[in-house]
Amino acid sequence: MPPFQPIRFEKYLLLEKLATGGMAQLYRAKIVGVQGFEKFVAFKQILPHLAEEKEFLGSFIDEAKLAALLQHQNIVQIYDFGNIEETYFITMEYLFGKDLRVITKKAQEKNLPLNLEHCLYIISKVCSGLDYAHKLKDFHGSPLYIIHRDISPQNIIITYEGDVKIVDFGIAKARSQSTITQVGLIKGKVAYMSPEQAAGISIDHRSDIFPCGILLYEMLSGNRVFTGETMHILDKVRRAEFDPPENVVKGLPPKVYQILHRALAKEPNQRYQSCAEMLADVEECMFELSMRPTSRSLSQYMKELFKDQIALEEQVIHLGAGVSTIEEYKPETEEKIVEEDQKAPLKVEKAISLQNNTSLIRYLTVGAALVLAVVLGIALWPRIAPGPPPAKETKTPSSAPLVAKPAKEEGKISNAQTQAKSLETEAAKLLETKPEKAEALLLEAIQLDPTSMQSHFQLGLVYLKLKAYSKAIESFSKVTEMDPKFPDAFFNLGYLFAGSKDYAKAEEMYGRVVKLSPSYLDEALFNLAVVQDKLGKKKESLSSLEKTLAVNPNNEPAKKLLEKMKRK
Repeated sequence: MPPFQPIRFEKYLLLEKLATGGMAQLYRAKIVGVQGFEKFVAFKQILPHLAEEKEFLGSFIDEAKLAALLQHQNIVQIYDFGNIEETYFITMEYLFGKDLRVITKKAQEKNLPLNLEHCLYIISKVCSGLDYAHKLKDFHGSPLYIIHRDISPQNIIITYEGDVKIVDFGIAKARSQSTITQVGLIKGKVAYMSPEQAAGISIDHRSDIFPCGILLYEMLSGNRVFTGETMHILDKVRRAEFDPPENVVKGLPPKVYQILHRALAKEPNQRYQSCAEMLADVEECMFELSMRPTSRSLSQYMKELFKDQIALEEQVIHLGAGVSTIEEYKPETEEKIVEEDQKAPLKVEKAISLQNNTSLIRYLTVGAALVLAVVLGIALWPRIAPGPPPAKETKTPSSAPLVAKPAKEEGKISNAQTQAKSLETEAAKLLETKPEKAEALLLEAIQLDPTSMQSHFQLGLVYLKLKAYSKAIESFSKVTEMDPKFPDAFFNLGYLFAGSKDYAKAEEMYGRVVKLSPSYLDEALFNLAVVQDKLGKKKESLSSLEKTLAVNPNNEPAKKLLEKMKRK
């Protein structure tokens, strides 16, 4: 890869690209002023191809306006927002440190786990920053009702000086920004959602308290609270189903277990009612245990944990011209971060919850993902998945790919299959931003390996993105021919037939999904009820709704539709 060449944007000099996300790219940069004035900043720039998209641009501007109001020692500080050369950007303080995900991984590698004192200190600072955000008022003195909605290890930075900072209010919302916030947007990382957020129902500031409990649990135990496939995790989160901390990390003071259980209560009214309340308990616990944690002691830990990397990073900073000047400097790369995020938790990047029985749109990043909504008086959504699911303990049979069995039995993979897999991987990266290019790659992959279900399934997702619905039906139908026990393909076919108002065919497809009993059975039953209602099959629709709630009593859309139908 050629070295990054510094880019000048008026007073900003972009030195190094740090990461690229779904909406923006982040650079290490510096402000260059008169008389040799220089200051390092983080420069967040909206992706060029999204600059003309009103929805994305509006979200980016909302983030800037909201973040500018947040002035707290435990929240990253915003310096500037503007438009240079038709490019919108935000600049914020550059944090010399690591996020909790990287810290936890490095601590395990070096056998230097965070001690109880540091864990309580870090979570106390997170609670302090969140409590400030939750209670923030606008310039007119009106409460903003901010909810972060993405408290996770990646968004908690510990600097080498021992400061704790909450970052990325990119999906946070103030109530005044959108009426959608009042019914809760399903955004964030699946394994760090509150149960109510995962269920897509109304949320308030208490939703941010649940992930605080998760962070404390994971820092103390070194284990993930929720693991598994995305939909399996989502189901666990909705039910708040996890191993009690007493079974995972032994010998903690009783007060710590009490804090964990209260923060991780499934029902918001049984949880801490504010981050200030949780903070008070954490501080009281530290006092009772005669702990006196400071940023200095945390700084000493960070410098011990990352002493080799700190020296190299300082050289890079002093050189001021990008990492390519030092061969040995290898920070956490974007590719590595993506790879880790594709395990668990997988990000639920964007969704709009049911509001007055209108549309529900879900974006799931599972290798490659996309979203479309079909409004049938009630919401339906397609199933996004990377390929055939693994065997489950339910009635779902093992859907091992029916791809080139003879080669696999011989322990060989042909060169054509290898090339096809490579094209699939590349297409997955382009599916959301360049679907036409992804289509071309997948068609080439299918020519090389016509038996690859993965290629056909991804191609179906591409055609959904391109609104080429007849082609999408053809691709998903091909998958069902190759594996009649692959529920995601039938689910998407149900979605497509419902969108074209072929409700009888949609009913048949959702019925096939229900028979396969996947982990998202309640969603399949709910959509089946919707199309049955459209067909005038009121009795069958009511039965499907009742089965939905038997599988998942917290399925709010099913509750609302059932009540509505019973009233009629």
